[in-house]
Amino acid sequence: MKNLTYYNLMVVIRKIQAKGYDFETSKRLARGVFDEFAACPQGLSIEERVRRILTKEEWEREYGL
Repeated sequence: MKNLTYYNLMVVIRKIQAKGYDFETSKRLARGVFDEFAACPQGLSIEERVRRILTKEEWEREYGL
């Protein structure tokens, strides 16, 4: 999965939603993943970037929001 296609975007959104985020937040984070990948394609893969996203619970615990 390298290109930002509708299908790939939806796959990433669903993976992020599984971490506890709502659709809008998941969509924003997914677009960020693809933007980062486009800026630095020789870095982490899209899958690795998604894995590094904290679950919503972890994020709330870490940042107290």
